[in-house]
Amino acid sequence: MKPLISLLLAAFLLALSPGMPQAADTAKPEKVRIGYLSLVNGQLLSKYLKLHEKEMGVPVEWFRFNSGRDVNTAMASDSIDFGNVGLPPATIGLAGGMDYWGIMNANVLGAVESLVVKPEINSLKDLEGKTVVTPFGSTSHYLLIKALRDAGVDLSKVKIMDMAPGEALAPFIRGDIDAAYIWEPSLGLVVQNGGKILLTSQDMADKGDVTWDMISVKPEFAKKYPDIVNKFIISELKAMDYWREHPEEAAKIIAEELGGISEEDAKRMMGGTRLLGLEEQLSPAFMGTSAKKGQSAQDIVNVAGFLLEQGRIKNDVPKAKAEEFIHPEFLEQVRAAAKP
Repeated sequence: MKPLISLLLAAFLLALSPGMPQAADTAKPEKVRIGYLSLVNGQLLSKYLKLHEKEMGVPVEWFRFNSGRDVNTAMASDSIDFGNVGLPPATIGLAGGMDYWGIMNANVLGAVESLVVKPEINSLKDLEGKTVVTPFGSTSHYLLIKALRDAGVDLSKVKIMDMAPGEALAPFIRGDIDAAYIWEPSLGLVVQNGGKILLTSQDMADKGDVTWDMISVKPEFAKKYPDIVNKFIISELKAMDYWREHPEEAAKIIAEELGGISEEDAKRMMGGTRLLGLEEQLSPAFMGTSAKKGQSAQDIVNVAGFLLEQGRIKNDVPKAKAEEFIHPEFLEQVRAAAKP
């Protein structure tokens, strides 16, 4: 035993030697910067409950964005370390040469994102000759075009405009637009002012067009602070557990975080959002594993083909590149550490 003790003591003293860099998996940044979307998901809870601060032990700065393309811009300019991006924005980022890693599914979109229309519009075909708004490059934009094409709508007869969800209410009330494919809480406000839901993202998912938001991280940050990335995931999973176990309290927090909505609104939005547990995150239907990436990579390939056809991107995203974006190893490490 003596030789072993001597080796351990020598290693310990070496670690304390001046000028020795701290091990990557125990290093901590001065602060962590998180970009999140104006969406109903677990991140609103992790923010409010300060789960990241408690888990990481470092200050956290939160930055709220209205769209995934804004998150892409912030990631590209190194303004944030973690960012939540939807399926099309992630695809656009990869096609444009962005270097970031998708580390966990933030949420799967259901009725929380929908096509809201004027009362007299009863079918997608009725949108011919009408004006529809949606945030270009978003999941809403992708599903809108997909739904119109699937319904045989002549896209040349539909005026589709780029507009953020929060900007849609006023022109809808004025009658300047006839429909909007947007997400909550703006969606609910349009419904309250005379709009009706014609199609939801859940309807599209039921047809096989599943859309999601994924939390990404800068590779440089992840390589330097892998333990922080694991703790980030642990905190987000705790927030998702809180969502499931304390729905009433979660609704109150969401209403406060978003502002301008009631607790009943928050409950409705929660019902239209699907959060994935650890095992489902790592299932073939979503992230998959390090050994075999899941459907999320193929989702990116599918959307890339669509965006390329629509002229939204100039370069395709091959399967290999999509799989390089998916990094389930952090989820796998969290799962391994949780096992007794």
